Amino acid sequence: MAEAEFLSNLTRFFRNQAHFDALEHFVIPELMRIKQAAGNTTIKIWSAGCSTGEEPYSIAMLLSEILPPPWKFEIAAGDISPRSLAAGKEGFYADSQIVGISDNYLKKYFDKVDGGYKVRADIMSKIRFEHQDLKNGSALQDMDIVFCRNVLIYFDEEARAALMGHVWNSMAAKSFLFIGNSETLFGMDTRFEFVKTEWTALYRKFI
Repeated sequence: MAEAEFLSNLTRFFRNQAHFDALEHFVIPELMRIKQAAGNTTIKIWSAGCSTGEEPYSIAMLLSEILPPPWKFEIAAGDISPRSLAAGKEGFYADSQIVGISDNYLKKYFDKVDGGYKVRADIMSKIRFEHQDLKNGSALQDMDIVFCRNVLIYFDEEARAALMGHVWNSMAAKSFLFIGNSETLFGMDTRFEFVKTEWTALYRKFI
């Protein structure tokens, strides 16, 4: 396994809580306002570099809690590692891996099994795991939210710019991007707008 592939597997549920707070209190209300005006009640999310699935499952649990009917969501989760994708699709996590999940979420969205916990089928059905090599772009289109966190740090300057171009092309006209706390788009030739919220900073495609 390549070093970057290995390192990107270091993940956990609700990693960087401030991002999930901004998702709940800023991004989702903004998207609901924008999309409702267009008669669209489905929110499409891309978890890029999803590793073993903790990130997309965290997003799915949060959105299941906060989206009222008739709102729906779909999550595309991609990674370059077949082993990580297999773990995400299985949805099994050892006791040591569930740190960060509230007792309420654990009881509501997981079943206790031998050696750990299994994500329940209703949450698993919201996520489509697929192999993705981000260097080659993505066939995804019209994503409302992209989580591409702690991925840019493994690419050189030229590859980072190309990756952000691929991400831009996959996003809807009015959409939001989360990257890692140690990452920035400053100094890069991108069209993303920097957004500072009460909880954290993120980026927006607004055309």
